[in-house]
Amino acid sequence: MAATLTEPTVLAAAKDTLYPDLDTSTDHYAVTETQFTKRTWGGWEIPGDLRSRLAPYNTIRLADGEPDLLGVGMPALEVLNADATTTPVTVIEAKGHNRDPSAADVRQGINQAHSHLSEVNIGYVAAPIQSISDQARALARDLNIGVIGVESPYDATLVEPARVTGVGDFSTTIDAIRFQATTHRLTEGSFPVNHPKNYLGYALALAVDGDTPEIYSEHVINSVSGGRRGAILLGLVDNQPAGETLTHLGAEVVRFARNQHGSIDAALDEFASWKGRSTPFFDLAPRWAQLARSVAIQYDPTRLIIEALERLHQRGIKPATIDAVVREASRINQPLTVEVFFTQTRREDVLTADGDIDESMLSDPTVYKSGIHFQFKYHLYHIGLLTDGGTDDKDEVLDNDWMLEHLVNLRHFS
Repeated sequence: MAATLTEPTVLAAAKDTLYPDLDTSTDHYAVTETQFTKRTWGGWEIPGDLRSRLAPYNTIRLADGEPDLLGVGMPALEVLNADATTTPVTVIEAKGHNRDPSAADVRQGINQAHSHLSEVNIGYVAAPIQSISDQARALARDLNIGVIGVESPYDATLVEPARVTGVGDFSTTIDAIRFQATTHRLTEGSFPVNHPKNYLGYALALAVDGDTPEIYSEHVINSVSGGRRGAILLGLVDNQPAGETLTHLGAEVVRFARNQHGSIDAALDEFASWKGRSTPFFDLAPRWAQLARSVAIQYDPTRLIIEALERLHQRGIKPATIDAVVREASRINQPLTVEVFFTQTRREDVLTADGDIDESMLSDPTVYKSGIHFQFKYHLYHIGLLTDGGTDDKDEVLDNDWMLEHLVNLRHFS
């Protein structure tokens, strides 16, 4: 009998049912555990399109094992006690069978999902619908676990709703996935624009009366969407359904502008004078660059890169290349390193089924996000953190130097 509801198939159907809008939603994200990067499952060859449905992958290590999938954001199906959290963390344990769908071990999946509830908000088991007994449903209800019955490789039904539970501090793994799920993520293609003034300027344009896009394009750059996206990325602007507002950090930028220039309008006029200037920001406007640096240091990828480079410097690796940075960053926080550095479409090539990084792939420049080695690296250069800017040429990625400026020269901002 041909395999129809194997474990990878069941997981893909459950993922599509719980998170149908992953490609368009700004606050939903899901990763599959690296064991599913294997080419075969119990002798059955996993089709390429199924692996694509399960992507992206990351190493998921929780206190009680490795759930099959970790998601962030409220699932599309009914959830009990849903008002207890706005962006819950969810695990899915999938159970399938290569030959007999009715033989899937649903009870084990329920217990596995339940074991993770101390670290996540919602737990599900997904299994072929013919394997879900009344006894299994009763156990799931008792343990606050949702049950998803999979009918075919593309169809699934909610059999028992899950209940949101409370959780304390999230683990390092979960924090990395939550980072990617929020508007603070480093985008797949690129950090929108590479000059820090463009993000600071959006906060100023938002703070004055008038049409924000018009004010921004007149005084900062024409790419309004890029500046807006960058301001959200760095936590200067909060994008809510009711509209955009300045965060506490964004308000500090506005306060600084008033102190430096007397008014926000005067500050925007100064920004307008910087249009088209290629001078490094730390030379063009030292005090503004210092502010931009304090903003960037509160961003998770910045801190990860700084710590990795400091460790490499202590071992005499100076300057470093991107592959060395990734190796060291992985020792600090591998899940976050994967989210920050690797493009989603190549993660199954970079990550082994055991959850390790295949270091032979680090010499392939195409596995890295352009946003990290081009725009974001230039951003760190402009604020005086790195000695060199980035590159958008894939042939130069592996030779481009990464080194902290303060380990070479101590810049004095006046």
